[in-house]
Amino acid sequence: MITQSPHRECPTGLVIAKGPLPQANHSNGTLYVAQCELGRGVFTQRVIRTGETILTFGGPLIDFAETKRRGTAECMAIQVGPNQYIDTQPPGVLVNHSCGPNAGIRNDRDLVALRDISPGEEIRYDYSTTMDEKSFTMRCRCGAPGCRGVVTDFSELPADVQECYLRRGLVMSFIIRRLRGARTDWTWGTAKAGQGFERAARRPTAAGCQ
Repeated sequence: MITQSPHRECPTGLVIAKGPLPQANHSNGTLYVAQCELGRGVFTQRVIRTGETILTFGGPLIDFAETKRRGTAECMAIQVGPNQYIDTQPPGVLVNHSCGPNAGIRNDRDLVALRDISPGEEIRYDYSTTMDEKSFTMRCRCGAPGCRGVVTDFSELPADVQECYLRRGLVMSFIIRRLRGARTDWTWGTAKAGQGFERAARRPTAAGCQ
């Protein structure tokens, strides 16, 4: 059960003028930061094809206590383990959430395109595919059709949305391990770790899992 109330607002900070980002270790050189309805967001300068890696999230690893010490900025870290988070760096830290995403995380760090993304389009993924801490929720203002209204733990998503993300290989490994340990009755059945999800993710399907 989610214990935090009311829902947090993730800080957006100052808007960066539209323009290319300096070449970064974790970027493929096609991204820029610009103003969006949420404050700042990450956009593409060229077409990104379905399945293409957009960027790899990088940064030092921190624990749950450290995220809480950061107050409203706790949402800026990505959970990759029960007590482990990536203290994400630009440009990845500026990628916004969507309940109808055009991107998702595979291999716990790689942000990949779920469909072709056009030049000038903002890149967004579903934060809930990384969350399993029973502590943090955030009011959602993504504006996607079928927006859930709240960004919350993966376990709080509707069952069909959870299964869709699992089939597509878009859920953090530590969450998958917990689900398997709990013997949850998922449609992926006896698929071997990672391989079954990756095969399922290659099947033609809609971009989002709403």
